[in-house]
Amino acid sequence: MSMRTAGQGRTRAGRSLSGFGAYGVVMGIALCLAPDRTLDLLLTARTTEHWVRLLGATATLLGWYYIVAGRAEAAVLIHASLWGRLGLAAAFTGLVVAGLAPVLLLGIAGNEMLGVLWTTLALRADARDGAPR
Repeated sequence: MSMRTAGQGRTRAGRSLSGFGAYGVVMGIALCLAPDRTLDLLLTARTTEHWVRLLGATATLLGWYYIVAGRAEAAVLIHASLWGRLGLAAAFTGLVVAGLAPVLLLGIAGNEMLGVLWTTLALRADARDGAPR
């Protein structure tokens, strides 16, 4: 795992993971504190089930991990996140194709793919600049 010292600048890849983590934290907190309004924004049915808040808590925790890992320049997690986010996007797409989830879930899968693209491009730019990985 690559770690940078306090005086060094952050890599683009580290910033991308932290940025994607901030998205996860915001979405997670929104699902925990205002699930109905958040589900309305996602154009999906409201629910009284507790699962949506559990999902929100999990998204918040994962987002926090991404923020910390990005700030620490944790190369192994930066790279692993690419496969994890690709898998999540594929799973969401599969649920929609199977008719088990609303089409809107493809938008969330798209957000995951945008995050993968951001981090991939950041890794390539860092490699061109000679940033340690």
